[in-house]
Amino acid sequence: MTLLEPLVRTELVEELTRRLAKRRMSAFSMLGEDSCRVHVEAAVDALERDIEAGKHDAMRPAVTAFVSTFLPEQLGYTDLRFFTRLLRERLLERLANHAQRDAVEQWCYEHLAVSTTHFMTQRDGMIQRQAEQRDIERYESQIAELRVALDDKTQLLELIRQASTPVTTVVSGILVVPLVGIFDRVRAEFLTERLLDEVGRVRARVAILDISGVPVFDTDAAQLIIRLANSVRLLGAKVILVGMSPGNAQTIVGLGIDLGEIITCRALQDGLRRALAFERMKIVAT
Repeated sequence: MTLLEPLVRTELVEELTRRLAKRRMSAFSMLGEDSCRVHVEAAVDALERDIEAGKHDAMRPAVTAFVSTFLPEQLGYTDLRFFTRLLRERLLERLANHAQRDAVEQWCYEHLAVSTTHFMTQRDGMIQRQAEQRDIERYESQIAELRVALDDKTQLLELIRQASTPVTTVVSGILVVPLVGIFDRVRAEFLTERLLDEVGRVRARVAILDISGVPVFDTDAAQLIIRLANSVRLLGAKVILVGMSPGNAQTIVGLGIDLGEIITCRALQDGLRRALAFERMKIVAT
């Protein structure tokens, strides 16, 4: 014997559907009557099959689908209670058989318990996924900001490096490179690249390196200067080293550093005179 006659069952489904869809500010009203009808029919069908079989096996998949559908629309625990209570009340109104009424009572009690469990499990999982997604979005935003900052910093460092190591043409064929600060390997590589480009571009024949602004001119700095001079010499230009302080000169002698074929002068003016002499030019007072 079926629990509900077809006509009674249809009326029950339609009444429950309307009541759910009219529940203000709820997940049911957000999704509308069509979604509500699907899950009301599934619940009633599961109830009838479970009571007929004396089990609650059909309830769980119906509850899982119900919670999965409405949870993203802010389904709350009060909505679960409302649905189960409404289903129970309308069923009991239509049943006179005490055994059937007891079975419905037991089924609805179990339905609320299972719904609550699934609701809490799925809600916690959804909250966890949302938190993880927010973390991912935050990290992606931070990475994007860091990339922009890195690009800006790289451009700024490039400008600083270019400004800190200028290569200037003072006379046709003669370049002057004033060095200020620590002269290390990184700076030497950058200077070599710039100087070679400039020598090739203007076809310079002499490059004057002014080291008066270099606080420490030790073995490493000397070796870097020698490599730089050799590179420039391969392009057919000479290197003149100026600005050597007495202290740096004593250090170089004490370390036994051989500057090779690099010409050294005390001051920039002396180096410029030597360079002009190489070019068969001289400074004339006017």
